[in-house]
Amino acid sequence: MTIHEGLHETGPSGWTLSGWHVLIALLSFFGVMIAANMVFVYFAVTTFTGIETADAYRKGITYNARLEEARQFEKLGWQGKIAEKDGHLEVVLLSQDGTPVRGVRVNGKVGRPATDRFDKEVVFEHGGSGRYRTTKIDLAAGHWIVTIEARDPVSNDVLRLRLKERLWLSQ
Repeated sequence: MTIHEGLHETGPSGWTLSGWHVLIALLSFFGVMIAANMVFVYFAVTTFTGIETADAYRKGITYNARLEEARQFEKLGWQGKIAEKDGHLEVVLLSQDGTPVRGVRVNGKVGRPATDRFDKEVVFEHGGSGRYRTTKIDLAAGHWIVTIEARDPVSNDVLRLRLKERLWLSQ
C-alpha cells in the first residue's frame, strides 16, 4: 500500500473523505459567516443615525458651566411637571414655596428616545396659574422625551429651569 492509497481509505460505510470534501466544507462555513456578517453590517449602517449627542464636544467643554447652572436651578427651587392632555403638552411650574410661576418664556423640544427623526420644537403659552400649554401637536402613541427650558422674559439669556421628562402616550 502506498501513501496515497492510505489517505483515501474507504470507511465502514463505504464513503471516502477527500480533499474536495474538506475544501467544500471550509468554503461553505466561511461563506455562511461572511453572509451573516454582511447582513449585520447592512442593518447596523442603515438603522443608526450616527448621532448619539448633538454637539457633544461643546457640551463636554461647558460641563462645569452646566453643573453650576444645575446648582442655580436647585437654589431657585422651581419644580415642574409635564403632561399631555387632549393633544397638547402642558407644564405646570411652581416656585419653591408652591406658588405658581408666571411670566416666564417656556420653549421645548419633543422627540423619540431612539432617534432624532421625529424631533419637534414647541412653544408653550402661559395659561394662568403657572400652567403653560402648547398648541395642538400630533404625537403618535409610544415613548416621547420632552425637554423644556423656562427663561426670563426680559433677558432671554437667563435660564431659570431646564426640565426633561419621559412620557408614554397611549392613543
